Amino acid sequence: MFLSVIIPVYNVEPYLHRCIDSVIAQDMSDEIELLLVDDGSKDASGAICDEYASKYSWIHAFHIPNGGVGNARNYGIEHVQGEYFTFIDSDDFIDPGFYKEVLRLHRQTPSDVYLFGYKDYPLNSSDGHRLKQCRCDDTESLAQLYLDMKKNYLMFPIFNKIFNSIENRKHRFLTNIHYFEDCLFALDCLGKAKSVGVIEQAPYNYVHHPGEHLGGKYTAPEVVVEVARELKRRSDLLPQSDELTQYTILEYYNNMLHAVDSSRGIKQRLQYIRILLREIETFGFKTEFKKYLGRRKILMQFSSPVGVLMMCLLRNLILKFR
Repeated sequence: MFLSVIIPVYNVEPYLHRCIDSVIAQDMSDEIELLLVDDGSKDASGAICDEYASKYSWIHAFHIPNGGVGNARNYGIEHVQGEYFTFIDSDDFIDPGFYKEVLRLHRQTPSDVYLFGYKDYPLNSSDGHRLKQCRCDDTESLAQLYLDMKKNYLMFPIFNKIFNSIENRKHRFLTNIHYFEDCLFALDCLGKAKSVGVIEQAPYNYVHHPGEHLGGKYTAPEVVVEVARELKRRSDLLPQSDELTQYTILEYYNNMLHAVDSSRGIKQRLQYIRILLREIETFGFKTEFKKYLGRRKILMQFSSPVGVLMMCLLRNLILKFR
C-alpha cells in the first residue's frame, strides 16, 4: 500500500462529508487507506466516520477521548500501514486524482518527502501557494528549497506534505502546546529527509471560515518563547546556506517579538524584552537584529494603552545595537 491519509475529526459535521468524499475521489482504493480519528466529537461527526467505514473496506474509523488535534494525529500515525502518510484537516478537502499523480512520480523516482501547494479556499481558488516542480537531493538544492518554502508559506503547514513512513512514523506531535506544533513536526521530518520531491500542483484546499482571523487565540508569551527556540533549533538541523541561516535568525526574532507583543501588562513585556536581549547577546546577531527592527518598523506593532512607553523601551533597545 502506498499511502495512509490521516484525518483528525472533531465537531466538523457540516464539512466532513466533503472532506472524506475528496479522498474517495482519488480513485485509488487499492493503494490508499483512510484513517478517521474521531477525537471525542459531540456532534454527528463520529457517526459519519462509522458510516463511511462500513461502506469502504479501506476506510477505518477510530474513536478516542478528546485530547486535541496533535494527540489524534499521533494516534493515526500509530496505525499507519502505508509506505507514506499524509494529513488532511477535516474541514478541508483535496482535488480529485492528485494522489495518483504522486504515485506516478514516486514510481519514477522515489523521495523521502513530497511537497505540494495549497489554495486558500475560497479566497484564491486559482494559483495558490506553490513552487516549481523539481527534486532536491543534495545539500545546496535542499537549502535553497527550504528557503523558498519559508518565503512562500510552504514550510510550516503539515497538510501539504507526504512523509515516508519508515523514516518518520517515529516522530510525534507535541500535545502539551497548541501553538506551531505542526511546524515542529514538519521540521522534524524535513531534518531527516535526504530527498524532497516538489509537485507544482496546488491540490489542497485550505478552508477559511467567516469571521476567522489569525491570532484570534491568546498564547502565553512563555510558550511563544519556547516554541521560537524549538523552531530555530530544528531549523538549524536543515541543510544550510548563508541566506537560509539569516532568514531563520530573523524568523526567530519575529517570534520572540511576538512574545513581547502578546504579553499582558508592562511588567511582563519588560520581562520578555530582557529575554530577547539575552538571546541576541547569546547568538551574537546584533547587526542582523538592528536591520530587522529597521526593516519591519517593529515599533508600529505595539499599539496598546501603554504604547508610548513601549515605543520608548524599544527605541532604547535599538540604540543598544548602534
